[in-house]
Amino acid sequence: MEKPIRILEVVNAMDRAGLETMIMNYYREFDRDRIQLDFLTHRDWRGDYDDEIESLGGRIYRAPRLYPQHWYSYRRFMRRFFAEHPYPVVHSHIDAMSAFPLAMAREYGVQVRIAHSHNESVDYDLKYPIKELARRRLPKVANRYWACSEASGVYLFGEERRGEICVVRNAIELEEYRFDGVARELVRSELGIGPEQIAIGHVGRFSKVKNHALLLELLGELRREGGDAVLVLVGDGELRAEIERKAEGMGLSGSVRFLGVRSDVGRVVNAFDVVVFPSIHEGIPLALIEAQANGLPVLASDAVSGESLLLPTAESLPLGAPLGEWASATVRLARAGRTDGAMDILADAGYEIHRAAGRLAEAYEELYSAALRDGGQPCV
Repeated sequence: MEKPIRILEVVNAMDRAGLETMIMNYYREFDRDRIQLDFLTHRDWRGDYDDEIESLGGRIYRAPRLYPQHWYSYRRFMRRFFAEHPYPVVHSHIDAMSAFPLAMAREYGVQVRIAHSHNESVDYDLKYPIKELARRRLPKVANRYWACSEASGVYLFGEERRGEICVVRNAIELEEYRFDGVARELVRSELGIGPEQIAIGHVGRFSKVKNHALLLELLGELRREGGDAVLVLVGDGELRAEIERKAEGMGLSGSVRFLGVRSDVGRVVNAFDVVVFPSIHEGIPLALIEAQANGLPVLASDAVSGESLLLPTAESLPLGAPLGEWASATVRLARAGRTDGAMDILADAGYEIHRAAGRLAEAYEELYSAALRDGGQPCV
């Protein structure tokens, strides 16, 4: 029996977050006797998915973090890594910073170098100048341009490469998110949510880009208007403690449920009445696809890609819109209820994982075969 082909996925850490969950959704669907995924991470801790990856036959490698002060050690590591691990296909998911590992991959003769865009912009932080330089360099070191949406691809690779962008949907197991009325009652009971209360849901990492502070402001506005609402936050991250303190300082602790990381998101979302996603920037949030598979109304900021708003009850508002507009839209959408036939809408848009995984597997196999024909060596 032939050994499976091995594709190297370059990530930050395989924690339970959007793009990481997307990769795992595909990985679980692959025939792993034909295709295996290995992971080059940029963190020194074990990620949430590491145990599962190893149980599926994947390998995990750890590179130094991509900080300027680590550049020489990073370059030494990557040169040694690619000299010892001749992967014909490398698929990098770290947006503009993919320029660095893909440059080293090119130097060591990796034939297929995929850069994958998962966002339509980046944070304006201390690393922004480096990210911008990397973004400009990326098309010179990658030779395949993939993205979660066309807009994300154009942002990272440039308008001139629009015709070369391959959109890979953030597909999910739709059946896991089918609305379940029994589960709804059970979860709401577990969380102490009354039958008449509006449950505002959000699934995402506690980071600046997800803008949890606006969710608290929204809840406070609803309370001032006399609304009876509860905010349910699923996820973890570096800003969780800060948001918990802010909720307490605003007198909202009793109306916010901090659930942490959950492996049963498909069950939890049944308890929601509306999902609000006020991101500062975003590509195609996996959590919004999951919510819409459940039929839930969605209110997102206009920084979230419009390509992710698939249901008739999925709307957006400018981040700078008055808080009252956010509050009235939230209540109106919550009262609109779930959309019938939501799963069919998502399947038709390409978000059904079984078909999507089949297409990605074929693409990987074709790229791998082409790389070997061009002189690449299999990584065994």
